[in-house]
Amino acid sequence: MAAIFSSPTCVEVIEAIQDHLPALYFAFSRGRTELLAEELGREWDFLTPGEKRSVRWMIQEAEENNPGLFGPRRQNLRRLLLQGIGYHHAGLSPLLKDLVERLYESRLVYVLFCTETFAVGVNFPAASTVFDACRKWDGQEFRPLLNREFFQMAGRAGRRGYDPVGRVFVRIDERFPEQTGFYREDEVEPVRGRLTISPNTVLSLLHWKTDAEIRRLLEKNLSVYQSNKESRQLRQEVQRLEEKAAELARCFCSDRGQPCCELYRVKLRKELNQLKKSKHRNRADSKLRLQEIQILLQKGRKKCRYKVCLDAAKKARRLEERIHLLHKRLKQLEKHSRDYVREFENVWSLLEKLGYVQGRELLPRGKFALYVHVQEILVTELVFSGIILESPPAEATAILAGVDYQPGRDEQVTPPPFSLDRVEELRRFLLQSGVPEYFCVWSPLPAALAAAWYEGASFEQLLGMTNLQEGDIFSILRREIDLLRQIERAAGEDRALARLARELRRRLDRDEVAVVGV
Repeated sequence: MAAIFSSPTCVEVIEAIQDHLPALYFAFSRGRTELLAEELGREWDFLTPGEKRSVRWMIQEAEENNPGLFGPRRQNLRRLLLQGIGYHHAGLSPLLKDLVERLYESRLVYVLFCTETFAVGVNFPAASTVFDACRKWDGQEFRPLLNREFFQMAGRAGRRGYDPVGRVFVRIDERFPEQTGFYREDEVEPVRGRLTISPNTVLSLLHWKTDAEIRRLLEKNLSVYQSNKESRQLRQEVQRLEEKAAELARCFCSDRGQPCCELYRVKLRKELNQLKKSKHRNRADSKLRLQEIQILLQKGRKKCRYKVCLDAAKKARRLEERIHLLHKRLKQLEKHSRDYVREFENVWSLLEKLGYVQGRELLPRGKFALYVHVQEILVTELVFSGIILESPPAEATAILAGVDYQPGRDEQVTPPPFSLDRVEELRRFLLQSGVPEYFCVWSPLPAALAAAWYEGASFEQLLGMTNLQEGDIFSILRREIDLLRQIERAAGEDRALARLARELRRRLDRDEVAVVGV
């Protein structure tokens, strides 16, 4: 692994590592990958005339099979690919991602700017990998990459049979040198289990498992096992540190804490200096304390080898801080380990209150929600309230597109030509009935896109209605198709609902959106 200092540009980075291409250049935002690709494209063209002919042929073939493949938004990618440069992120349509991947596999892309999703699942190795940064936005804050995340991406360096070694380059941000580029393979964080107690979890357990099996699952799942194991290790560590602290305590004599003790006098002198510098030093209580300290310090110091005590006191403080952190982590683990049973009982009570179950028996709403795996309560109520069946098909499509959708900060879509007030009213009613916000996630934002696609609009027309990227629109429609499949299965004997779900799915699952498995 090498480190490149002084915040070089991506052009300078590629110039420095040009003997170790192809490279996967990881950046942590879609916009950043495109920006860097543009920057490199202004300076470099990696392809020979013969390679350009091959790229042009593959692009032409892809466009013949999928007219409008690049559209007006991705013409820059078309130009960059003809220079041996590409970018790859979730905002691209699956067809474009497929083309970029095939060109990369054919060794016609020398530098591929990509997000970390490129390192997950499919194996695309390179001669080297480059990290544009080692900090990422995790949805709440910027944080350093975990060891696990770093090695997941760094591990793409080195192609079997081609490269004797894989090289990893890190572009260190001088503002955060302490946070970048220092990772240890033997400190890779373990993957932690996480059990989500959703309405579907509760309904499934009540329907398929006995009380004993449910309790065993809640108390002995992987997450609980990992928490218990970590708790045991932490308690052993606390015990070891406390024994060490007890040994250190033997260094101190009975005069500790008395004015004659040098340890105590050091503490007093520190307090005295702080009081003298304080902006409140002229207050009556501050003056009184100053006098007290000065009187104490006038008393004679005991003659002893106090440096031993000073060293021991420093070590003891470090131990106390460490023990405090371990106790804090133990409290978090204890709280977490109790959550599953309580969460299960809370969601069970909520389902009883809403009429989904009676004791362990599933009522009609519960039997329907048993087959829904996303926003189960909201979807069930949309069906049982009649909103889905009573709405025109295009509006029903629009409503379901918003299920579980959380819009980004700057996302915009043309408003639909119909009202979605009934859904908003239903959500308000559910929230007032005690349903948590995270069980009622819905947004009107994608409504117009889904309705237009249902009515036969082209994918290019959809792009003209929004600033969302192709991959995002594709994702919205594919998720809805999956939800409609769940509704069709949950409908059971309700043939009208099953027929509607099947018809909506058929109308959505077409053209670009129907492309799967590419």
